[in-house]
Amino acid sequence: MTRVLVVAPHPDDDVIGCGASMAKHASEGAEVTVAIVIGRERSLYDTERTDADFVDEIHTASAVLGVHRCVLLDEPSRDFQLTRKVHLDLVRLIRQVRPDVMYVPHRRDGDVEHRMVHQLAMEALWMATSAFFGETGEPVPAPRLVLGYEVWAALPEFQYAEDVSGFIDQKVEAMRAYKSQLRHAAWDEAVRALARYRGAVATGTSYAEVFEVLSLGASPSP
Repeated sequence: MTRVLVVAPHPDDDVIGCGASMAKHASEGAEVTVAIVIGRERSLYDTERTDADFVDEIHTASAVLGVHRCVLLDEPSRDFQLTRKVHLDLVRLIRQVRPDVMYVPHRRDGDVEHRMVHQLAMEALWMATSAFFGETGEPVPAPRLVLGYEVWAALPEFQYAEDVSGFIDQKVEAMRAYKSQLRHAAWDEAVRALARYRGAVATGTSYAEVFEVLSLGASPSP
């Protein structure tokens, strides 16, 4: 069985960046785990929504995509720091999941916290494959594939494209589970449009998601 780990900076980033690929993995029998690093930041539109409402959005979206497990690290928004604690939390999860495929934000994404989570994920992956940090479990082999996905900044160059034509409706449905986010922008329409464009230019199919290849089976650099 293939094991997939998706590291998302914020709730819904996983859906935007690789939601259709997640659904495709799940349909093929893979076990998909999502780690959301930073908790939801409230906007002026969210005064009537409870913390439980936000968590329900996450779990509803995950269920639509066939996610096996969703882990909320609940780090603070805009006060987020690359501490030892958050590193070890993610190392522990990587060692539990033992992913064959891992998705993280691409290294030049447009949000500073996305770039910080990219750094966190790559450092934690190196740590998880090393002989150190025994308090988080035993070392694990490097994933066979580590991919960087796009959210706030489209990838200017990509090395991998996945045809997700049969899974775009699940991606859109998962995005619609984030009712709080749809108050800000029509993200459901946006994710469909981007996948349609990527399908046209990258795979010649109806819909696609594209990725930066960060690692191919070798231990990643910290």
